[in-house]
Amino acid sequence: MIPERVPYSADDFDDAVRDFLRETVPQSVMDIGPGAGKYGQMVRDLKAQGVPLGRSEAIEIDQVYIDHFGLRSIYDFLELGDATTLPDRAPDAKWDVVILGDVLEHFRKSRGVDLLDYLYYRTKFILLIIPIDFVQGAWEGHTAEAHISTWAPEDFTRYKATVRHADRAEGGPEIMLVTIRGLLDR
Repeated sequence: MIPERVPYSADDFDDAVRDFLRETVPQSVMDIGPGAGKYGQMVRDLKAQGVPLGRSEAIEIDQVYIDHFGLRSIYDFLELGDATTLPDRAPDAKWDVVILGDVLEHFRKSRGVDLLDYLYYRTKFILLIIPIDFVQGAWEGHTAEAHISTWAPEDFTRYKATVRHADRAEGGPEIMLVTIRGLLDR
């Protein structure tokens, strides 16, 4: 059974991500931890509107989500696996844009840092949508849904990242959009 609130990510920055994709027109987009496939669907919708985006890929850790949300029909390529193992398995991979939407807090901090360092060398841009200090445990047997690390804007200064905070009039947990310009864009 799929939990009611997860694996959906907050929609605070959907317009910003959509605009970013329109402006940069990436030829490869990697969605790490797609959950219900929101960003893959966003890429498909933009393509249908005539935006010449390239290949969409995803890596999802939960087979139940792949099946339930039909992720194989959303992405051009989908892998079942743990994204934190990418540095060991795919040392030469490259993407124009990598999106981690409500994902980084699900990794141990050390593995998240290792993944970011790896992606920094292999991407033009990394987009991170991260809730700040939002407590969440495993959901209905989906242990990968637990938040196990905290992230703050200062965690991204090494990358000279741009950080935006959502204006959440309705309250709720703080959320940020972090944009990192990777080394492939320099």
